[in-house]
Amino acid sequence: MRVVDDDTGILIFLAAGVLVLIGIVVFGVLSSRRKRSATKRTFTVRQGWIGDQPFLESSDLDASDTRQEELFRLTYPVGGSIVVSGADAEGEPIERELHVSRIGRSLRAGWPQAKLGLSVYFQEWEHSEFPARFVVTGTDGATSIDLDASGARAVDRAENVVWSAPWEKLTFSNGNDIVLGNGSSKTIRIEIPDGDPDLEEILIKYGTFRQMHF
Repeated sequence: MRVVDDDTGILIFLAAGVLVLIGIVVFGVLSSRRKRSATKRTFTVRQGWIGDQPFLESSDLDASDTRQEELFRLTYPVGGSIVVSGADAEGEPIERELHVSRIGRSLRAGWPQAKLGLSVYFQEWEHSEFPARFVVTGTDGATSIDLDASGARAVDRAENVVWSAPWEKLTFSNGNDIVLGNGSSKTIRIEIPDGDPDLEEILIKYGTFRQMHF
């Protein structure tokens, strides 16, 4: 029986390692190409509510899978219309044609498996949430967030404005807490009381998602 010396064994081991690395790289490239050329939607959609306002939200998406986001936007184009189920004033089920006004992006899961969420909002409820005030616990002594059609303001117990942003400049990152930005170096972190999700949904609707947690 032929005996393999130590040097030959090491070379065989290294060669096998190189082949494994090549396989991983090739698999990654092919997987990336398949994602970019995908024609089938992998996401599902469910209906959510902001008060009595319906909206649609996707299942979690891989943040790097830009093709699925593209397919979502093609499915629900801004300016297009879709039929959404609901209920009338007597609680009877009805179907209503609604017009897409905007698509929201948000963070859905924590690092390192961060996922992206997409939401569809409708013209029939544009700015219907305003004015509004939400109780929060935040940095800089913030105790509440005021919202209106122009933007958002964080105020303290003495009603001093400690942070503000117009909607066109408001950025957010929604992780365990919410980080808010306004286009400058000034950010604020807030926590929303349990059972009051409307503030987060409104920030997703009118703000711009920017990952600031990781």
